[in-house]
Amino acid sequence: ARQKVGNPEDEETAIHQVTEACSPEDGARVEKLIGKIRQAQRAIGQGTETFGLIHGDLHQENYFFHRGQVRAIDFDDCGYGHHLYDLAVTTYEVSWRADAASLRAGLLAGYRSIRPLSLEHEHYLQTFMDLRELQVMLWTIEMRDHPGFRDRWESWVKETLEYIREIAES
Repeated sequence: ARQKVGNPEDEETAIHQVTEACSPEDGARVEKLIGKIRQAQRAIGQGTETFGLIHGDLHQENYFFHRGQVRAIDFDDCGYGHHLYDLAVTTYEVSWRADAASLRAGLLAGYRSIRPLSLEHEHYLQTFMDLRELQVMLWTIEMRDHPGFRDRWESWVKETLEYIREIAES
């Protein structure tokens, strides 16, 4: 199962996992990033306007359009969390595209047409994208012995750890 980094036990496991697979310094940077994520989650709070039932993996392969309506699939990561996380996953999954900025703007405009999203909360979108990045990295470490990942997992993880190092030092 994908590491959720949603409680102290998961956080401890994540830090240990990175320390063991990579280095103690990388584990310390992950711990710092988790602290930053927790701070953002506390700032947003858990009121009904910011927290509730979310999909948890809402990216372009997990929703389809049919007759002008969108339909979501793959609910195995569904649970309670910050609404902003669903926006972060969707945004994260297109962040490599040249038109990422316009896609993000369109997503946020569409979201705001349905429910409010303050500029203060939008400010935390990148932190929630960092959470997604961390979760994908942890999943990659967990899958490192899988035949499809054995040859590539280290380079993927190193790339993410370089990003984490950059944001941990800023």
